[in-house]
Amino acid sequence: MYTSSGAVYGNSNGAWVSELSPVAPANRHGEILHETEQVLLSASSQDLKVCIFRLGAIYGPDREFKKRLSKVAGTTRPGTGNHFTNWIHLDDIVSASEFALARQLQGVYNLVNDVPITARELFKQVCDRYELPEVEWDGSDAPQRSNNRRISNQKLKAEGYQIIHPEVEI
Repeated sequence: MYTSSGAVYGNSNGAWVSELSPVAPANRHGEILHETEQVLLSASSQDLKVCIFRLGAIYGPDREFKKRLSKVAGTTRPGTGNHFTNWIHLDDIVSASEFALARQLQGVYNLVNDVPITARELFKQVCDRYELPEVEWDGSDAPQRSNNRRISNQKLKAEGYQIIHPEVEI
């Protein structure tokens, strides 16, 4: 079992991506993750099952949204905030890992919530929930986002896994 990241997909301008989508890492971090995936997958065999989870951003205990995002409360951010973000709760990472081991899953699987959320909506929910000053967006043509994509988890769900936290919970 190896945990990678949806960062291997790069930017798809908000389109849906799946495990069959081409990878196009936008930075060296994503390239290293993809290279590691390839090394591990090349080592798989009948006797050695390799399962790779491409995770969304992780939230849950010790990774709460308030702690992670409150530093941007009350700031003005470039762009519109309409780029998609993909998240996964720590409970789902643990549960899906147990599921994959029990089922002896092999290959690459995306592990993200069912419902991607825009940065604008995420920041709004966090600010509303914790009574923080809202994030403003300047509407500029911000530099191209390297992570604007909606990641599908349908392959893992087709194996029988049910997401515990289908939407982000602020």
